[in-house]
Amino acid sequence: MEIEQSICDDKEIKIGGCIPSQLTLGLVDIAEDLSGKRIIVTAQAKYYGDLYPSASLYPREDMYPNVCFTDQYVLFVGPIYSCKKTSNYRIRKLIAFDRMYYSSSIKCKNRVYNYLRVYDTSHFNFSEMIVNFFSKARIQFDYSSFINCSTLLELRDDYWRDIADNKTTFLDLYRWLCELNGVFLIEDTPIEINSFRARPRVIVPYQNINQIYDISSYSISGFDYDDFVTKEIRWVQFEFNKGRNHGFFHVDPYEDYSRYDSENPILNSIEHWSDVQPIIENLEEAYSTDHTAKITGSVYRYRPFKASIFNRWWVQVGDRIRLPTNDPEVPFVESIVLSRKIKGMYGLAVEIEAKGVEIMGKENDEEINE
Repeated sequence: MEIEQSICDDKEIKIGGCIPSQLTLGLVDIAEDLSGKRIIVTAQAKYYGDLYPSASLYPREDMYPNVCFTDQYVLFVGPIYSCKKTSNYRIRKLIAFDRMYYSSSIKCKNRVYNYLRVYDTSHFNFSEMIVNFFSKARIQFDYSSFINCSTLLELRDDYWRDIADNKTTFLDLYRWLCELNGVFLIEDTPIEINSFRARPRVIVPYQNINQIYDISSYSISGFDYDDFVTKEIRWVQFEFNKGRNHGFFHVDPYEDYSRYDSENPILNSIEHWSDVQPIIENLEEAYSTDHTAKITGSVYRYRPFKASIFNRWWVQVGDRIRLPTNDPEVPFVESIVLSRKIKGMYGLAVEIEAKGVEIMGKENDEEINE
């Protein structure tokens, strides 16, 4: 069994990632093609009294012999995409995605274009766009925390027609909306096994700055990390008006720090700076008021790494973690889990990773427009 989840799998971090989770499973002696059905994968742990799990490697003094406890956790839920026989006729390879995959199969260029033509876009905002289009792709989630939730959008239908191509899907639209709110989106698993469906969960990594999971060394293997910590993002630049103009904000000093560039088609469908400015200022305002920035500062400052942590399936994408090393100069690796892969059946190897470069946008420094 293998489950893959990610909010960003690129070298340079890209805000707004909405990547469907994938389950790959080998089935033996299953004659029926299960395509189209829904599958739920759970992890179950049995332990006796307070022997295990405990706060340390040693049991506590109060022990309860012969008392068995069972914990059960949902690892994955979603529709089965395919269930085909392999070269070994007894084995079928099952592939399933979470429900967010459905939105990647629905084209949205014409739907959005027709909507913009029919309705008065001067009163069109992010929340209305989410309500009108997310439901068409069977996606529901709480977007009330979006910093640009009520910001008005003055989108031009002819710009959208030129910028969006025939392959543009609702999933692409979700990514662009999330990027302009400084968040990611990932399908969450239901709390109860008999729950009808999971719902997408908004991932805001900066919320976890003060909550870091410490992973003990005895559970870590295949550990590798880079000899640098990514530089803070101190320059953010957006294209609008079909890429003819740029809007930006920066935090001094910005030289020798990372730069985040966005070519968001939603902004490129806006013609005037006065309509783009409120969107950018809301992202900038988050930094100037309470230092919980959506993009700039230490929000996305981390050390790139890759590690396998045995049976730590509760470490999820978007979590901040601390891993011990044998290096006296770098005693701990502190980072963000940007990708996760769970492998196994009777013991789960959890591969976590965060790719990255030391300075983002370095090759574009000469293009900065003040």
